[in-house]
Amino acid sequence: MIKDINHQQMVIDALSKTLEDVKPEVRSKSAESLGKIGNVGAVTALVNLLFDEENKVRLSVIRALGEIGSQAAIPQLVKVLIDKNPEIRAAAADALGKIGSQQVVSYLTHSLSDENPTVRATAAAALGQIGSEDAIPTLVNALTDKDDTVRSNVIEAIGKIGAR
Repeated sequence: MIKDINHQQMVIDALSKTLEDVKPEVRSKSAESLGKIGNVGAVTALVNLLFDEENKVRLSVIRALGEIGSQAAIPQLVKVLIDKNPEIRAAAADALGKIGSQQVVSYLTHSLSDENPTVRATAAAALGQIGSEDAIPTLVNALTDKDDTVRSNVIEAIGKIGAR
């Protein structure tokens, strides 16, 4: 971990610039590194790449935003929950769960009815991380999901919420 504030800011500034590189691999690795550093100062630069044309970059950005955990990313991550790519939607649900804000509970409960079982399972896990009792009725309804991974994550989420 970079402890010196000046060094950390220098690194964030440099990596933020590489988010604009022409090569998707460079943009993706830059996002990953910014997520590992975990500084809130990188959120704006990362959010600007949420709609990159390359899914690999978008996934790295979403994961980085989840690692940073800043509520400033919520409005844009919520928009990604309706992306056409289920892997992107699932990653957004996971990131929102890591951020852990009560304000996303309604969005994640809506994702429990997504057409893709991975998205539904991830949304259930995210709701468990957040721990809001407001999610209980929707989670109980999701116990009848046809996918066993979804049901398993729902059960675990209910347990986590009940244990609080």
